[in-house]
Amino acid sequence: MKYGKNKDVLYFGIPSGSLHDQVLRILDKAGHPLSKSRRYELTTPYDESVVFRILDRKEMPEKVRKGIVDCGITGKDYIFEAGLEEEVEVVGNFIFSKRTNQPSRVVLASRPENGIEKPEDCIGKIIATELPNLTRRRMKELFGIEDIDILHSEGKTEAKVVMGESDAFTDITETGETLRANGNNLVAEIFTSNPQLIANAEALADQFKRDKMDDIRICIDAVLSAEKEPVYMVFMDVPTHILEVVEKLLPAVVSPTVSPVVDESWRSVSVVIRESELNILAPRLLRLGVDGIVPVPVPKVFTLDMVDNGYGQETTRRR
Repeated sequence: MKYGKNKDVLYFGIPSGSLHDQVLRILDKAGHPLSKSRRYELTTPYDESVVFRILDRKEMPEKVRKGIVDCGITGKDYIFEAGLEEEVEVVGNFIFSKRTNQPSRVVLASRPENGIEKPEDCIGKIIATELPNLTRRRMKELFGIEDIDILHSEGKTEAKVVMGESDAFTDITETGETLRANGNNLVAEIFTSNPQLIANAEALADQFKRDKMDDIRICIDAVLSAEKEPVYMVFMDVPTHILEVVEKLLPAVVSPTVSPVVDESWRSVSVVIRESELNILAPRLLRLGVDGIVPVPVPKVFTLDMVDNGYGQETTRRR
């Protein structure tokens, strides 16, 4: 058993660190509930063909490339830091983070007293960073700057500037508010990152493993789509004579369902609608004569456009 792996089992990497709790929460809602544990391998009773291995988020790209896990979630910045973006395949691209539903940014920052106001001011200076390879690559690619010294820092990176060990530093932030609140200047954004599900070539060549990881990816996408904006299954009673008008007004996530009722002058309509659309539509529908508008929260929505048919071509969605 290479790397302690059994046949016909998908080995899925879960990151430690800042993403860990969020990934566990989302996997739970996606149908793979996992209890916090000191163990390094976790399974769920609902699908024993998937083994989840907890790995360092920075080491995840290399663990995936080598096949220690078949696939795993980690930040795009750590894939770039490892220089493995051409050796692993991205099979899931997610937007979730600690505080907001937006990508994280790797920013270059400094203290005002250091006089660093633009990237070029870093020439010949020392930059403290947890991402030395990414920082060197991006400073060269974006600004043509190669003459910098890197101080590799594992945590408390901002303090390196305060204590005079470096002139500037990089940090991963969502809004930049905390950095500014602590008296730092944000000099430049050098990278945009978000969590990605990556896999190695050997796992992708195995149809069972490819289907299994895509199943999990679809469920995660469904959860994140519903979390991005609340979605409701809305039930309503529509007078038959305005049914066509109402159907044209409904910007459904999924096409509406129309059912007959005992009274032929009415129809029962159910439709999935986003909250922002519902708040605009409900008053208009009432004025038209629609009655009994009942929204029911939906925890997730699965749609055909989430399917990667043949792995590379999205399924054509019916309207």
